[in-house]
Amino acid sequence: MMRDVRYGTRDKSNPLKRMAIRFGFFMMVLILSHTLGNPPMAVAEFRMSDTLICTIEISSTPAEIGKKISLSGLTTAAPQVVFENHVRSSMVKLFESEQTLVIQLVAAISGSVDTLVIDKRMGRFAHAAAGSFLEVHAVAETGSCLPE
Repeated sequence: MMRDVRYGTRDKSNPLKRMAIRFGFFMMVLILSHTLGNPPMAVAEFRMSDTLICTIEISSTPAEIGKKISLSGLTTAAPQVVFENHVRSSMVKLFESEQTLVIQLVAAISGSVDTLVIDKRMGRFAHAAAGSFLEVHAVAETGSCLPE
């Protein structure tokens, strides 16, 4: 295998290449300094309240995306949930801390469960549902909540 004598060295004879390399380094420094100096915009501040309207953004069932879940009585021991299909149910508060609220309902007839985990600082939520009403089903979804 033969190698060129100039293999691995910069071509100093071509000023256009040198200028392009310097411009590339300049652009990398500019982009990195801009990225590090300007953190992404903060999400609008969320304030936890007794009543929230939560919008599903990601779901294992695509037809659920964009639907709303209304929560009320979150400061009480028995919060209420109203799904977009107008099904209303009482829930049990399973856990609460400064950052997280976990509420759950267990259907009396079918034993199906719906659990909501709410990030009280950011307004994000996760919803998991599983059961056997008419057929065995399971749904997982996440989204954001706003005070009503």
